[in-house]
Amino acid sequence: MRKLPHKFLFFSCLFVIPFFYCKKQIDFTATVAHQHLPELSLRASSSKIVLYQSNAKLMAVRFDWGYIGQTPADAIYYLLEFSLKEDQFANPIEIALGSSVAAGFTVEEFNQLMHKIIEPGDGGDVIARIKYMRQVTYNNLKKLTGEEIYYSDPILLQVSTYRNIIQYDAPNYMTIPGNYQSWNPLLAPRLVSKPGEKEYEGYVYFPIEYPQFLFIWGNQWSDFTFGHIGNKKFGFGGTPLSIFGGKGFYLVRASTNTNTWSYEKIKSWGISGTALGGQLSKDKDIEMTPDPANECIWRINVNLIEGEFKFKANNQNNIVFGNKWPAIDHIPDYDADGIRINKSGNYTIELDLSIPGNYLFHIHLNRQ
Repeated sequence: MRKLPHKFLFFSCLFVIPFFYCKKQIDFTATVAHQHLPELSLRASSSKIVLYQSNAKLMAVRFDWGYIGQTPADAIYYLLEFSLKEDQFANPIEIALGSSVAAGFTVEEFNQLMHKIIEPGDGGDVIARIKYMRQVTYNNLKKLTGEEIYYSDPILLQVSTYRNIIQYDAPNYMTIPGNYQSWNPLLAPRLVSKPGEKEYEGYVYFPIEYPQFLFIWGNQWSDFTFGHIGNKKFGFGGTPLSIFGGKGFYLVRASTNTNTWSYEKIKSWGISGTALGGQLSKDKDIEMTPDPANECIWRINVNLIEGEFKFKANNQNNIVFGNKWPAIDHIPDYDADGIRINKSGNYTIELDLSIPGNYLFHIHLNRQ
């Protein structure tokens, strides 16, 4: 019998062994990638979450989750999702959690998070779920298929949020007692300034035709009191400051940097922008209506399309509110970018200027 040369046998082994080794590796990877992950269950420490600003630093809610059955040996990546119940995760909030199997939120944190889907001070039914996948899958998101992403069953939460109110302490506020409210400094409207800026403002409704008042740096007559000293200036020992535009809604400003003050009557608030579509006339904004019980709150019900809008006073560009990036705080900002509308529909919009230094707007999509 003829024997094969030793060199031939040696090189044949070198060829055959790697071939089977590589094939085994490919099969193993394919098997792992398509093995289903077990079902996961999400739990919350409470299903009814009422948030109060006074409890801002306390724990509001804690979430944890576990597998129904055997825990997978692979590294798993988790995301916690929230949505209004009526939206059914159409555009959910996502919180990336990595490999963590629990997440907790303080009252302040959860309130800010919920304001992405619930208007400040309002409540709603919120659903939450866990989105999970293998870490190797998450690292290759561009190659994902629907079979590689898993979700827990949703849980229902009843959430009540609060409107965050910034407190302005002396010397960052002035009161303006006057004849329109019986000269009572404790109940007088306030003008406020950001700390250190010494530029004060507030929106005030004067219910009489000839309003007069004084500025008090505080809320007691024993505090520093300023009156009119001529040439739009205020100072010690002056006479009462006067409004000559009659009763109505005014923006009042005062500066202790220059000791000057000013006022402007707001006859109307309106909205203007691309979200109005063809509803705008050439020289006219869509006007809002003041609340009969509070002249510092204005509302409108209007059809909007995808686009943006701004609030404008007196159908002019002197006093204009938009919203600065990241535009999730519902706070109107002067001369900022337009407020974005991402979905066409009928909306109720509210501009609330009743609390100095805490202006707010609400945008509510009315469900059909």
